[in-house]
Amino acid sequence: MKTLGIVQFHQKKFELLDLGNTLYKTHLGNIPRSFTCVVGGFSGNGKTEYCVRLAKFLCGFGKVGWFSFEQRHGFDLQLATRRNKMEEQNGLFIPIDPISNLPQGKTYLEDICEYLDKRNSPLSVFIDSIDYTGWKKEDYLFLKERYDGKKILIFICHTDQAGNPRKTIAKDIIFDGGMFILVSKYIATPIKNRFGGFDSYVIWEEKARELNPAFFSKEFKKPVKVTAKKKDQQPQLFDNSNIENEGIEENIVNESKGVCANDLIESEG
Repeated sequence: MKTLGIVQFHQKKFELLDLGNTLYKTHLGNIPRSFTCVVGGFSGNGKTEYCVRLAKFLCGFGKVGWFSFEQRHGFDLQLATRRNKMEEQNGLFIPIDPISNLPQGKTYLEDICEYLDKRNSPLSVFIDSIDYTGWKKEDYLFLKERYDGKKILIFICHTDQAGNPRKTIAKDIIFDGGMFILVSKYIATPIKNRFGGFDSYVIWEEKARELNPAFFSKEFKKPVKVTAKKKDQQPQLFDNSNIENEGIEENIVNESKGVCANDLIESEG
C-alpha cells in the first residue's frame, strides 16, 4: 500500500506523447508514453490498415514490434505494409512471427517477455490478434503489470458485425484498459477513451461514404473535410479481394482529417 497527499498526487508527473498538430491529437487524446488499447472490428472493415498506419505514426516515438500471431509473415500483412511504405521506418518497424522458432517448453508469453526485456526493445507492441494467442485474463494482467510505465500495448481483436468482441480476453482488456477503437465501415471510432480522444479516423473515404453516408452528412456538429486517397491514385487497393486493409497514408500529419463522431454514426461491427 502507498498513500499520497492530494498535493503530492497533483504534483506527480506523467510523460505524454507529443502528438503535435496531427489527426491523432483529437483522435487519441493526451496519451501517456505507456497505455493499453484494443482495436477491434469485423473482418473486411479496414482494421489492419488502420493499425499499420497507427504503427507507422508511433515509429516517430520509438521502435514498434508487430507480433503477428494471425497472419505471421504472410501475404496480407506484406501488402498492408507495402501500401503504407513501411520501409521508410526500416529499423523502427519490426514484423515478428511469434510462432516460428518457439523454443521447446516456452510459452508465447514467456518468449515475448524475454524479447521485450532486452535493451532497445520496441516501445510500442501490437498483438495481432489477441484472439489467436490463447491467453487468459491473468496473462494479460501479467503483461500489463510487467511493462506498466514502459510500453504501449495495442491488442487487435475480431468482433461480430454489431461490434462485440468475439473472445472473452478482448472484453477483459477493453474493460481494464484505457482505450477501445472500433473499426466499422472503414471508419475508426473511439468507443472508450480515458485520454480525451473523440474524433473518428476515416480509413478509406470512398468506401466509407458508400457504406455510411450519414457520417458525412451536414447534420454533424463539426464537419471536417476528409482527404483520403482516391481510387485513381491507388488502383491497387480497389480490387475484388477480401483483404481488409485499404488505403495508404504516406504523410501521416495531414493525409486525412479526423471527423467528429456522435450518435449519428451507423455502427455495424
